[in-house]
Amino acid sequence: MNSPQPTPKISGIILAAGLSTRMGEPKQLLPFGDSTVIETVIDNLLGSKLNEVIVVVGHQADKIQAHIHHKPVKVVFNPRYQEGMLTSAQCGVGAISAAADAFAMTLVDLPLITPDLVNLVIDAYVQAEGGIAVPSYNYRRGHPVIFNRRYAAEIVALDEDSGGVRSLFKRYAADICYVNVDTDRVLRDIDYREDYEEALRKSASA
Repeated sequence: MNSPQPTPKISGIILAAGLSTRMGEPKQLLPFGDSTVIETVIDNLLGSKLNEVIVVVGHQADKIQAHIHHKPVKVVFNPRYQEGMLTSAQCGVGAISAAADAFAMTLVDLPLITPDLVNLVIDAYVQAEGGIAVPSYNYRRGHPVIFNRRYAAEIVALDEDSGGVRSLFKRYAADICYVNVDTDRVLRDIDYREDYEEALRKSASA
């Protein structure tokens, strides 16, 4: 009789180093519920089946760290954050635990993604034959995206002309398991003030 496959260890990576140019102030620290946007995202990942949570900071790192220092997360600073999101993804991937079999990547401005939604993607990843799991709503890719560790070196080696982490979706299309979800929460990032206000409304009505 075959023994059951061991449950993979999955690290969570929150990309929180951006400049929030379109918002005009650090969206990481906007009030959300009883805390802030970044604390909400951290708590949602900590409440899931992920084995660790890594937060990549950059712009206004000291302010952000002051808000999250009490959280059981690994904080890493991206000195190249002004060069764009790819550098933060690479920084986060470089910080995953040596024991991690995979990593889940998400953005700091998606506070509506609940632990249950994260677990849905984790469960699909575990059951899938391929190495990438992506939540999908109305045929649009959302977050978090889970990658097997075998893609880590390739992500770290990407350059700014590569198209970023998304370039792997085309290169490894056959490896992707799309997880159909019944909510747009996996898509609802906060770029502008109206996005933030809508996220607050959606959160309050949940």
